[in-house]
Amino acid sequence: MRQVGEPLFSSHHTLRWTAQFWVGPAPTRLNSPAGFAFNDSLPHGKGLLMQILAPSFVRLLSTPTAKERKRILASMPGGPFTSKTTRPNRFLDLDTAIISATRWLPIDKEVTVHDMAASDGITSLELFNRLSHERPVRLTASDYYDEICAARKGIFWVFFDKDQVVLQVALGAIALRSQRANEFLARLLSPSVTKLTSVSLFHPDVMARTKIDNCFVATRDNFFSPSPTQYDVVRVMNALGERNFPRVQIERALRAVAKTVVDGGLLVLGRSADELDGGAQATIFQRRENMFGAVSDMRGGYELRDFVLELQPDA
Repeated sequence: MRQVGEPLFSSHHTLRWTAQFWVGPAPTRLNSPAGFAFNDSLPHGKGLLMQILAPSFVRLLSTPTAKERKRILASMPGGPFTSKTTRPNRFLDLDTAIISATRWLPIDKEVTVHDMAASDGITSLELFNRLSHERPVRLTASDYYDEICAARKGIFWVFFDKDQVVLQVALGAIALRSQRANEFLARLLSPSVTKLTSVSLFHPDVMARTKIDNCFVATRDNFFSPSPTQYDVVRVMNALGERNFPRVQIERALRAVAKTVVDGGLLVLGRSADELDGGAQATIFQRRENMFGAVSDMRGGYELRDFVLELQPDA
């Protein structure tokens, strides 16, 4: 997921980035792995109403069905290659490889894991469950956009991201797709932001687990300036790739994330190579003092593999 304030660039237009939304000519879908924005381009043949209306976020304030929640979150794509929803068992093969690699860690030690840019956290919960069969585990699932907020104004609800950027203005089940229209309505309504209702974007199963197991945590973090806590395993999938960020920003994030891996720990980087079978194109690196070595490559490995091998975390 995109981390706030990171500028992105287009080869076709010079655009200005304001917290998360483009100002200027907009691409079909915003190339932002963390921002939320509506896809203004719909397939031909869709009715006029579907081109104007978007799924209302209001159902998130109660208890939406799984189908409703999926439909709502699908209207918040972060870019052409990322989404706020995650398919179960997406990283089954990768989880197996991670479990195998952790067997080299001291057997009498609780393994600490940080799964960053975890979207709705369902694949983080799966990794936690699978690792727990082997040894004690403490896992933190994080995403910059872990929740949205809502403010009531009369019969309207105005929804904001964590940085109070307007996402949507909804009247019951009705909401507009146009971002400009939503921003205009929000300015017109001017709701108070002193009393906001928070809505978690983590999967309900993830939130339920955090309430009964203090070894599993879902929180907010930013891979450009992550928490300094160090972990035995740090994983970042589907975020740090050149289809999401310019190379210079990826390198800056990798330098920051690398510092959060303990000596002897694992750094897992990559992306989903095949959405049909859940295969991952990834590399598992191991930190040895002030350098990383590749332990395992899957489907060609992480695209910036060579850069990681040259990283010096303590530099």
